[in-house]
Amino acid sequence: MVKYRLRLLELLGEAWEELEEYVEVTNAGEILRRYFAMNAFDGTLTMLGFVMGSYISGLSDARIVLTAGLSMCLAMGISGFVGAFITEKAERERNVRELERIMLTNLEGTVIDRASKFTVLMAAVVDASAPALAAMISASPFFLVVCGLLDFVTAVFFSIAIALAFLFALGVYLGRVAGNNPLYYGAYMLGAGIATSLVIAAVGGW
Repeated sequence: MVKYRLRLLELLGEAWEELEEYVEVTNAGEILRRYFAMNAFDGTLTMLGFVMGSYISGLSDARIVLTAGLSMCLAMGISGFVGAFITEKAERERNVRELERIMLTNLEGTVIDRASKFTVLMAAVVDASAPALAAMISASPFFLVVCGLLDFVTAVFFSIAIALAFLFALGVYLGRVAGNNPLYYGAYMLGAGIATSLVIAAVGGW
């Protein structure tokens, strides 16, 4: 039993080293961060807008908010997966073909080829999961409403607060990635969320 566990750990270690090599070869870390940030922002704003719009229009059914809001973000995720997969696949294949032309050799099956395919798949997965994850975080208070642990109005305000806090945290993260003032980036993202809320409130008040 111990022998099999050690072998499993060895295989996991080898797989991890291979993934690190793929990330280094294709600079996948930067690409995945970009996809995550963009789509998490979209998912959060989408859910924030839907929650506020639902409240202003008089909707008070948490199940409808969860079903409709998450369905929208699921659609964004599916669209993002297909779009990112096709886009990255085209770009990566072009890069590999250019390298083959320069090096006068076939790179199929090499580390470069495998790393490119890995990046394509991971970019699509991140692009698809980021908006859904962000939306679920923002919508989490409504799960408590369904369970009878929170009232609808309180859940609306908690959801808005969570969405704005998530946007601020996302901005802080991007600020650290950029090597600039994290609070500035956080305030910028928070401002975008507040501006969206004000626009929705203004439209709903017509």
